[in-house]
Amino acid sequence: MVQNVDLREILKGYSNKWVALSADNNKVVGVADNPSEALEQAHKNKEQNPILTKTPENYGTFIL
Repeated sequence: MVQNVDLREILKGYSNKWVALSADNNKVVGVADNPSEALEQAHKNKEQNPILTKTPENYGTFIL
């Protein structure tokens, strides 16, 4: 069964950015304007399996 995770607090402040999250969804390990840079930052932060998402420009309700 898939578990819902509330990412509002973790993603607050990252409007309209590509964000790489740790595999456990507990922290941001990379942020950039494009996905490849966000993934590169995540790998530099030793996160082997980051979760990549694009945050909305106007943050409201957002379901991954």
